[in-house]
Amino acid sequence: MVRVATYNAHDCVGRDGAYSPGRIGRVVLSIEADVVALQEITLDHAGDVLAQLEAATGMKAIDGTVVDRGVGRYGNVLLSRRPVVRQAVHDLSYTGREPRGLVEAVLDFDDLECRVMATHLGLASPERHEQLARIAALLRGSSGPAILMGDFNVWAGTTAFKPLRDAGFVASAGRSYPTWFVPLLPLDRILTRSPVAVLRCWRHQTPLTRRASDHFPIVADVRIGDPATAAGRA
Repeated sequence: MVRVATYNAHDCVGRDGAYSPGRIGRVVLSIEADVVALQEITLDHAGDVLAQLEAATGMKAIDGTVVDRGVGRYGNVLLSRRPVVRQAVHDLSYTGREPRGLVEAVLDFDDLECRVMATHLGLASPERHEQLARIAALLRGSSGPAILMGDFNVWAGTTAFKPLRDAGFVASAGRSYPTWFVPLLPLDRILTRSPVAVLRCWRHQTPLTRRASDHFPIVADVRIGDPATAAGRA
């Protein structure tokens, strides 16, 4: 079994207004995950934030930022306890909107390689639809285990995910936003492609996660199967 999670960290600024990468690290530790996708992380403006996250979690930090806001690079970060085979960052920016990206890492799970990706999509519906279509195109022609996580900013309906469903992905979500009220919106999701199977998925709601960000983490326990074995059963 492998545990993965996605978490919009709100730039490490909690509901109390305090900036604390260390607190985000404590949230990550409390999840006890193998891989965590973080969104809304600014690097450089308060020391080496990647190093701070690594020190707080004991995990390898993979930089997925695509834009410099003037105070530091901003975007997605993957944290992994598993060995990184290779990594890449893909630009998903939409004309006239805030730059967005997708960070990808192929990770070694006990001699099984799995493609793990993290993203944070735009606020406008046409923007999100184009970005999801571009992610599906990026995956087209590939096979094998894959996990896509992030804040997709889709709060009603699932038609936007059709390109990914057509690519073989199944979505798991929980109501993750906001943390200061009853969480109502399933903005944060974990999508998997066979031979990855979700065993259970939940919102990680604790007193700490209620304070640390405006989103709750979404966590899933998954099983990663052998692609050759899965192909033999097909």
